[in-house]
Amino acid sequence: MKKFKAWKLLLTTLTFVFVIAASVFAGTGVIQFADPKVTRDKVFNVACKVKSTDVRLKTADITIQYDPNMLEFIQDGSTNAEGGAGTVRVNGTGIGKGSGTRTLEYQLKFKALYAGSTNITVLDQEVTDTTDNLVNITKQGSALVTINPSNTQSKNANLSTLEFSPGELDREFDQNVLSYNVEVNADVDSLVISAISEDKDARVKISGNSNFNTGMNKVTIDVTAPDGKTTKQYILNVTKFETGVTAGNTTIANGQRFSSKSYTITIMIKPDEVSIPSGYKKLELANGSESIEAYGPSDTPDGETPKVFLVYAMNQDGIKDFYRCDWRNDDYTIQRYVAEPNAGNYEELNNRYVALSNEHETASKRLNILFPITIILASLVIILIIILIVMIIKGGSSKKTNPYSNDFDDDDDDDYFSSKPRKITSSDVDDDEDKFSKNDKIDDDYDDDSDSDDIEDLG
Repeated sequence: MKKFKAWKLLLTTLTFVFVIAASVFAGTGVIQFADPKVTRDKVFNVACKVKSTDVRLKTADITIQYDPNMLEFIQDGSTNAEGGAGTVRVNGTGIGKGSGTRTLEYQLKFKALYAGSTNITVLDQEVTDTTDNLVNITKQGSALVTINPSNTQSKNANLSTLEFSPGELDREFDQNVLSYNVEVNADVDSLVISAISEDKDARVKISGNSNFNTGMNKVTIDVTAPDGKTTKQYILNVTKFETGVTAGNTTIANGQRFSSKSYTITIMIKPDEVSIPSGYKKLELANGSESIEAYGPSDTPDGETPKVFLVYAMNQDGIKDFYRCDWRNDDYTIQRYVAEPNAGNYEELNNRYVALSNEHETASKRLNILFPITIILASLVIILIIILIVMIIKGGSSKKTNPYSNDFDDDDDDDYFSSKPRKITSSDVDDDEDKFSKNDKIDDDYDDDSDSDDIEDLG
């Protein structure tokens, strides 16, 4: 009896372990889709299959997403699918043999609305096998639907009308003008936009129209033509103001715009923490029936409006700062204000300008005097150099050759070639006898026998 109980306990344990193992090592499967290529306005099917290689499938419950702007789901009761507006639920055994096989297949019917490409994806799924165990789906595929334009589809991506509220465009709408400016109050976070395409089959998509920040916001309106390739983008530059429009007893034209040929600014109320630039004071500048807060030079007489002044404003890029407005000419000039060194001390700047002008004038006079003097001195130097070169050349060419110059042998023969007459003694003849060659001619006036007598040179 005890032995039987032991076997019963062992069998129960093995059964429990087997059940746990079976649940742990559940079957696996994948979800697959076809990738159809269709023509716009055509109805087509997308095949969705659940496959397993190790278990037999019983049923599937799959939630599928699609883009309702590109596709329209058609429910005809021929398949286990229902839905619309971007979501389809597949629930059942599918078509064909269905339950008990290793493949469950479902056909989803859609209509192509616009040319282009779009995806069909799995949002959620639950698949069971014939033992009612969940199948582990290891891969969730997706369908890529390519929609080609028909031959008759237009390339028109224009808007026919563009309206919104609150606010208004800074210019009249033109379907060929792609950028516009819009101004809204601080309490506006989005616009109610009506953008209608010129071609009723074109697709319109609006982006950025929510949660406006203070300053510049960008709203885009993208239009895709029926051919799915031609596009146009319209842009609304929405300026959202920061504060109200009152300041003391004066009505400030907060939001009023000043424009020049290449610049546009929107007047704003200067925050308390922003200081007036040095050398300027607050003025009230009349502008039509309203007045704005402006800032002119400190020496501006009371009640007078300067032609050059500053305002606190925001430019078309959303940059808030002081801007210089120059109203002296018909072509108004607006530029971002940059503080000058010593701004406001106009008398000192003027004195420095006068002093520099005087120094420049004095230097110019000195230069006018020194220039001709320099030319004259340079000419004299050149003339002196020429004269010196001529004297050197003439001196070398007039030099005479002197046979008695120091170029001859400077032995003791110098006395015989002297140009001065001198007396020659017999001792000189005897001493220098060897200095005469056999061809030398001796004057007959000399007496060879009277060597001891002096011979007087009568030359």
